[in-house]
Amino acid sequence: MTRKERLISIVGRPNVGKSTFFNRVIGYRKAITEDTPGVTRDRNYGTFEMGGRACLLVDTGGFSSSEEDGFSRLIMKQIEASLEESDAVIFLLDGKEGLMPADRDIARMLRKVHKPVFYVINKVDSKKREDSLIEFYEFGADKFYSVSATHGLGIGDLLDDICSAIRHEEEEGAEIPKPLQATRIALVGKPNTGKSSVANRMLGAERMIVSDIPGTTRDSVDSGIVFQGKQLTLIDTAGLRKKGKIYEKVEEYSVSSAVRSIERADVVNLIIDASEGPGHQEGSIAHLIISRGKGLCIVVNKWDLVDRQFTHEKYREMIYDRIPHASFAPVVFASAKYGMGIDDVLKTDLAVFEQLTTRIPTAQLNNAFAEIAARHGISYQKGKQVKIFYASQAKALPPTFVLFSNHPRLVPDHYRRYLENSLREHFGFMGAPIRLVLKRK
Repeated sequence: MTRKERLISIVGRPNVGKSTFFNRVIGYRKAITEDTPGVTRDRNYGTFEMGGRACLLVDTGGFSSSEEDGFSRLIMKQIEASLEESDAVIFLLDGKEGLMPADRDIARMLRKVHKPVFYVINKVDSKKREDSLIEFYEFGADKFYSVSATHGLGIGDLLDDICSAIRHEEEEGAEIPKPLQATRIALVGKPNTGKSSVANRMLGAERMIVSDIPGTTRDSVDSGIVFQGKQLTLIDTAGLRKKGKIYEKVEEYSVSSAVRSIERADVVNLIIDASEGPGHQEGSIAHLIISRGKGLCIVVNKWDLVDRQFTHEKYREMIYDRIPHASFAPVVFASAKYGMGIDDVLKTDLAVFEQLTTRIPTAQLNNAFAEIAARHGISYQKGKQVKIFYASQAKALPPTFVLFSNHPRLVPDHYRRYLENSLREHFGFMGAPIRLVLKRK
């Protein structure tokens, strides 16, 4: 990851309030918060400003020595990787439960970390509870910070001290470069289609936990990379599945998080398992992406599992046949397992973003519309001659065109589709939804 921000990691055992603390600091509810140990598994990144500096806060998975769920070893790898990258570490403890054996294990691990470590006792919302924190002093830390992430108490003093601790490491008078505006790219799809594996290939590192168990990724995770000189933010989301199949409350949060990630993205990669093919659920997800005005790229992952007699062209035709409303979207074939086609996905994402931001000069647009109308006009509607006089592009992201007509309400749906398809013939708009707004002249 190419980063200009200072990186601060939050570590602690499960259910001490790391995600609540994370949300409080970055200023909005980005991470899932739920009173179930182990909800956060991947590293979750959020940006905030501290002392005039851009900082990156990392919410890590809960440290546990248990191997019951099969994830503890993977989570531990994520925590170690995060500590390696960090400029400072927040060790979060639980003031309600008190000192636990796992806290001692984490403290021993942190003694080997040559970074500033801040011992923070969470869930301290009264003077009485603050007086009972003496047991934590066995860690021998110079200072403990009593906070309540839920109520926002004590957070400011902690951040001030973190800022002071990392400031002296920077060269005096060095200019802190402002981060570039990144193109936001989301990866969505049904569970277990390989979204995290694709993201890891894009990042060139095991930033996300990869497992064959559906639903491993529960939060949406933001990660920054630079590709072909362009700064990108990758958003790996939890798998979307039908409402009837959402059993756990935390899964409801995950679906909501994935939908919010689509909202935040510029371009969305819909990941399809090549061995399963697209189904009704992929069609619904594609509709959601298009209705939100986001760029769409369809990524067929696990292409190495498909019979070689099945060509790209045949598979592409099958996708467009099953998801006809996404026929304007490019289809890229990839294998995250072998690293095949991953660069093609990113290249296509950048091309889709360029189409999303395209603006057509008014004169050029109206010349095209004159040709389109001459080729196929609107038949009489309710005994009235309907005409479109001229057009203008109101905005990009997505491309939105205002068409002025004498009877805008009488323009039939099939003619709208004809106009959209004709615009694509003239100007491309690969992967970009088109909005047509009809107004009375």
